[in-house]
Amino acid sequence: MSEVNPQVGQPGAPNQGGVQQMQVQLREDKAHVVYSNVCRLFGGPNAEELVVDFAITTPAPDRQDVMNMDVNARVIMNYFAAKRLALALSQAVQRYEQQFGPIELDPRKRLKQG
Repeated sequence: MSEVNPQVGQPGAPNQGGVQQMQVQLREDKAHVVYSNVCRLFGGPNAEELVVDFAITTPAPDRQDVMNMDVNARVIMNYFAAKRLALALSQAVQRYEQQFGPIELDPRKRLKQG
């Protein structure tokens, strides 16, 4: 079990910035691990939640112009959690690119580079 100290507005002693801290214990033994090479987002302007489907795309065996998208996990979160996730992912990608260089999203350009 890992322990982290995120700054969250929960009961506890305030730190120097006035934000209260709570100790969070991560229970990784309950995690369900899946691999995904694509995700799909949906949620309307009046929706209170954002739905994120994590999937794997593979070529259709019988059609060269079709890709199958097999959803293996669906996460439903409110927009506050989605924004925190977006910020955390952005920071992680920035750190990666600082260390290893830019990530090229266009597969045709990636093939030319390699």
